[in-house]
Amino acid sequence: MRIVFIGTGEIGVPTLRLLREWREHPLVGIVTQPDKPVGRDQKITPPPIKAATQQLGVAYATSGCELELPVLQPARIKMPEAIEAIRRLNPDVIAVMAYGQILPREVLEIPKIACLNLHASILPRWRGAAPIQAAIAAGDRETGVTVMYMDEGLDTGDILVEKKIGIARTETGGSLHDRLRKLRPRL
Repeated sequence: MRIVFIGTGEIGVPTLRLLREWREHPLVGIVTQPDKPVGRDQKITPPPIKAATQQLGVAYATSGCELELPVLQPARIKMPEAIEAIRRLNPDVIAVMAYGQILPREVLEIPKIACLNLHASILPRWRGAAPIQAAIAAGDRETGVTVMYMDEGLDTGDILVEKKIGIARTETGGSLHDRLRKLRPRL
């Protein structure tokens, strides 16, 4: 299977590494958010997924090198040129994790097999962009990771598999994030 990974946040880095090392099914492209100004000095900084890609020794589109693995950074994934660039990668599966934009139907229909979302909660409890913080704020005793088929809704597709973990009373968003980050690649 040809796999395209779509993600932005640090939580997706372990899964990206696993997909990159998975020789049976090649990772053929990565889609992430554009580089953005960060901090007091507004230094242009790549998103964690692009930074991890560079650390893995993967050539990226702006390097001027021969492209081993393209990294696409469209401002909006729904733009026709972004959709066409993903289509040219000819994926069988698209794996999405913490991307930050809702994928349009045109992208969801590109892969031959499926578009899968790896979400940091047990759905449908906490949909959307901040499920880790929502679980802690609500005093939930457990959370986990859900892998689901994507549809046009916000985290509303059919669930394939879930893995639950307990939330300690002293848990912080950062500690829970790190534990979920390690759990996701296995799923």
